[in-house]
Amino acid sequence: MEVQMSYESVCEQVKALPENCLEDASKYLAFLLYQYNQSKYESLSETQEAFSKKMQKGFEDMENGRVTPLGEAFSEIRGRFA
Repeated sequence: MEVQMSYESVCEQVKALPENCLEDASKYLAFLLYQYNQSKYESLSETQEAFSKKMQKGFEDMENGRVTPLGEAFSEIRGRFA
């Protein structure tokens, strides 16, 4: 069973810490943030084999004329992020 803590509860715990513990708490929070950010990007990474396969397919598509004109590609990108 996962326990949910409120932001206020965590803040109160930090406020209750002795001043000489604040540096350690700050370092631990920085570590947790780093760990969280790393886990977000973990799903974006791929193996070298998967990357090579995608690159090879792109190269074969290009050789066989299966390409999107540059203007059309940028238009599609702008549409997705607009």
